[in-house]
Amino acid sequence: MSTIIEISRLTFLEAIRNNIIYGVLAFISLLLLAVTALAVVTMGRTELMIIDLGLGAISLIGNLMAIIFTIQTIQLEKEGRTLYVLLTRLNSRWQYIAGKYIGLASVLGLQIIIMSLILAFFVAFFGHIEWISLTQACFTTILEIWIVIAIAMIFAQTSSLFLAFLLTLCVDIAGRFTSVIHQLGEHASSDIMRFLSDVMYYALPNLEMINLRNGAGYIVSFPWHEIAAISAYSTIEILFILALSCWIFSRRNLS
Repeated sequence: MSTIIEISRLTFLEAIRNNIIYGVLAFISLLLLAVTALAVVTMGRTELMIIDLGLGAISLIGNLMAIIFTIQTIQLEKEGRTLYVLLTRLNSRWQYIAGKYIGLASVLGLQIIIMSLILAFFVAFFGHIEWISLTQACFTTILEIWIVIAIAMIFAQTSSLFLAFLLTLCVDIAGRFTSVIHQLGEHASSDIMRFLSDVMYYALPNLEMINLRNGAGYIVSFPWHEIAAISAYSTIEILFILALSCWIFSRRNLS
C-alpha cells in the first residue's frame, strides 16, 4: 500500500509542476472573462448563459487534459526507461497502474474544483442561481474525468503516442452517444448490426448518463438518488476499466 501511495504522490507532484496546468487555469479564466463579456450584451439571465458555456468549457478542457496527462505520463516514463527501473521495485505491476491512477485522478479532480470555483465567482457576480444543482453537476463532471483517465490508461500502453490519443478520444466521444448507437441498432435491418450495436452499447462507458450540466443552475437540485446511482455506476465502471488495464499491463512484454 505504501508503494501505491508513493507512486501516486510522485505523479501528483509531477503533474502540479507541469506548466500545462497553470496554462489551463489561465485559459479558463480568460475564457470565462470572454463568456462574461458576451453574456452582458445578450438578453435574458446572464448567469445562466455563463453556467452553460462555463461548464461546457470545463468538461472539454478536463477531458482533453485527462487524455493528454495520462498518456503523456506513461509514455514518457516508458521512453525514458524510468518505468522499467520502477517496476523492478514493485511486487506486482498492478501497483503501478493503481498509483498512477490515484495521482492523476487527484490532480485533475483538484483542477476541476478550481475551475468550478472560478466559474462560481463569475456566476455569483451576475446574479442568483440554484447552487445545489451546480455543485452536483461539477461533482459528476469530476466522475466523468476519472472515467476518462481510466480509459486512457488502457490505450497509453500502446507503442504510439498518437494512436493512444486517437483511440482514447474515439472511446470518449462514442461514450457520449451510447443511446444513439442503441437506437440505430434497434432500427437496423441486419441482425449483425443489431448485435454489434448492443455490444457497443454495453461495452462503452455511458458518459451521457453522467452528464448533468444541462440542468445545472436551472433547477433547485437533482434527485439525490440519481446522484447516488451515477456515483455507483462511475465507481463500478472505473474499477472494471482499471482491472482490465492491470490485466493487460501485467501481460505486456516490456523488454
